[in-house]
Amino acid sequence: MAFLAPLFLTLAALVSVPLLVHLLRRKVGRSVDFPAVRYLTRMEQEHSRDLKLRHRLLLALRLLAVLALALAAARPIAKLAGFGHAPLALAIVLDNSMSTGIITNERSVFDSLRSDVRALLSDLSREDRAWIVTADGRVIGGPVPALLTALNGLVPLGGRGDLATATRRAVGLANSGAPRAPVVAIVSDGQRNAFATDSVVDAGAVPVILLAHGTTAARNRAVLAARAEPARWTPAGSVMFAISAPDTTEWRLSLDGRTVARGAVAPAPVAAPVRVTQRLASTSTGWVRGKVEVDADALRADDARWFAVRVAAPPAVATRGEGGPFLTAALATLVDEKRLERGVEGAARTVTVAGADAANVRAPVLLTAPLDPLRIGDANRTLARLGIPWRFGAVARNLVLGRAVSNDGAPLDPNAAAVRVFEGTPVRWRYPLVYSPGSTPATTAAGTVAVVDTLATAGGSAWAVSGDGYVLIGSPLVPDATELPLRAAFVPWLMEALSRRLGEDGRLIEAVPGERLVGVRGVTGLERPDGKVVGTNGDRLIVPNESGVYYLRRQAARVGALVVNAEPEESDVLGTEQGSADRAMATMRAHLTGRDITSAESARAWRTLVFDRAAGHGLLLPLVALALAALLAEAWLVRR
Repeated sequence: MAFLAPLFLTLAALVSVPLLVHLLRRKVGRSVDFPAVRYLTRMEQEHSRDLKLRHRLLLALRLLAVLALALAAARPIAKLAGFGHAPLALAIVLDNSMSTGIITNERSVFDSLRSDVRALLSDLSREDRAWIVTADGRVIGGPVPALLTALNGLVPLGGRGDLATATRRAVGLANSGAPRAPVVAIVSDGQRNAFATDSVVDAGAVPVILLAHGTTAARNRAVLAARAEPARWTPAGSVMFAISAPDTTEWRLSLDGRTVARGAVAPAPVAAPVRVTQRLASTSTGWVRGKVEVDADALRADDARWFAVRVAAPPAVATRGEGGPFLTAALATLVDEKRLERGVEGAARTVTVAGADAANVRAPVLLTAPLDPLRIGDANRTLARLGIPWRFGAVARNLVLGRAVSNDGAPLDPNAAAVRVFEGTPVRWRYPLVYSPGSTPATTAAGTVAVVDTLATAGGSAWAVSGDGYVLIGSPLVPDATELPLRAAFVPWLMEALSRRLGEDGRLIEAVPGERLVGVRGVTGLERPDGKVVGTNGDRLIVPNESGVYYLRRQAARVGALVVNAEPEESDVLGTEQGSADRAMATMRAHLTGRDITSAESARAWRTLVFDRAAGHGLLLPLVALALAALLAEAWLVRR
């Protein structure tokens, strides 16, 4: 037996009141034997047995009434006969991922899921506690009327969300409602990617009841990818995108709301979409929003995909010979392609590319380790003079592989130039970079301290780093030291480093709706597509739920772009076809472990299974009835 309000058990101490009254009535006085009353004594002796029995029965009834009322106030729960269900601590996981927005039979799947949750909430009593946890991890609590109101305002997310994290949170909430019976109820569209591939949730002793909805087959057209190459157009470039469709589908490409290209693609599945590269030139300058879209269908959220590109004049660069012949040749190629301009060393906004041992260089700079180990002292003095908080360590000549590092809090994008050039690069000769916070840090024009950012590691130590006004590589760019300049991604990365890290382009971040980013430094606001600016908090940022291009602001200046799109796999809606609900349920159950994981075949069975998990019944009403019966019996005996 458990009690919802165990403090009220202290009321049981009131049983001492009728017991005290009963004892006080037993008065013992001086005995005087009068002959006239001897016959009364005999009569009393004859009835004393009945009187004692009556008094003891009255005492027992009074004690029973007080104890029953005290127990009723403590609201006990027991697996005995009672009225209604025992109080529940119910956490409902409502899948509102992007795929639930698909429309079948003139109604979205999400509306059906929401109706199931509404019916379950309506069956709860005042003694129950309930929460709604959505796929993005949002928790809604409160009384049932408040939950119903909040439920009406929920809409599908712009992406997949994280149903595994939502389920873990629901298990914790259900356990927090003890001694109520904990239950987690999950309702989903059963999409095959509802849970991440490697996620497994252990519910322990908390029962989990699953309900998956099947839908009719949907002919979904989706734009699965869109990216501008290179990162900066001067002013021309390419847009590479991928489209999946069940039939021949027309597409449109727009820049800043103006359609600039059209075309059509052949039918293709999500696993092998049609990939298109479209050459374009922009008449606008600065950051430009782009969009690839197809005609609307049953799932509207994946009919468009966004990208962003910086359109500006080529960065100016001045080259010194200390960087080595490969670096000089790569820069010459970019100049010949008119993606770079030759600048005058020391001029404003001109990046100097040289070895770190070069004399009299000025920021911004791209520096490589010196070819001569005897020049390390000169190189470190150059770094100190420029205010770069890194130093070259002792030379290391063992073979290791480079590893790309992301400080944005987001998974590494395998298509990014920085990842392609650093990840897995053999390094035979390097100077581990040691962070030296005691050095005088470089400052920006606004007077803010430069930000340190590790781009890659080798042998467990920093190998390539960047900050405000510098990019530093811990190896000479020669094949004897590293294969970095021989990799195909080296030239694109070099262009990205000169334009975005050392130029005025700022940062381009790609994320999914609801993602939490860290390391977004130097950003004071987020400019929405409608032009409204929302302030940010420190270096952390929660990605908006709506897809689109959001500009990163530092005061009034745009310092980058945040491109928000849904996960491509969320467009794979074939897993929700009618008849596949059992397979979808099996897929979901594969991501759940615990003592009691049960699936329901219908919404009605889902609700029944939830209430069957209640730990017995509430005994409030039976105990109140027992107390009333004891008081009525006591009153009847007193009258007699």
